[in-house]
Amino acid sequence: MDVAVPSPIRTPRLTLRSLRAEDAPAIVEGVGNYDVARWLAVVPYPYGSEDAQVFLSSPDAMPGRAWAIEDAAGLQGIISISGEFGYWLARPVWGRGYAVEAGAPLIAAYFRQPGAADLRAGYFAGNHRSRRVLEKLGFRADGTARVWACALGQEVDSHRMVLRATDLETAARTL
Repeated sequence: MDVAVPSPIRTPRLTLRSLRAEDAPAIVEGVGNYDVARWLAVVPYPYGSEDAQVFLSSPDAMPGRAWAIEDAAGLQGIISISGEFGYWLARPVWGRGYAVEAGAPLIAAYFRQPGAADLRAGYFAGNHRSRRVLEKLGFRADGTARVWACALGQEVDSHRMVLRATDLETAARTL
């Protein structure tokens, strides 16, 4: 389900906007860092300009499915709801709370849509930062699955999580 939200979405520090072709260099720089790519299932490593162009021309990068996360310095990551909730942030902005700040209004918009199904997400075993982000957003544990990690070239454990509208209401009270 695409998310019908006005673009851009503004938070106190961030702007979430549709992706553009000129974002390719910032995407390569951000997700091309091994510290970032190693935690993502579909991102190859090394990640180059051609990879960014393929992504930007794919349905997964379309408005309503993926958004650039921008701060005053420019694109710092991507957040999406395309099949499931996912995001990545450039290594220099880790620990600033950007994922929760970007995720909360996007998830709220998703659940305002009629017929919104439970939202799913996952994080690789050992990625405690992503686990904490998902918990802050209201996601709850929902099992473990083996997934292919393209950058690692192997299967890894992915801890699966789910967010229901009722979980979102509880999380909103704690944010």
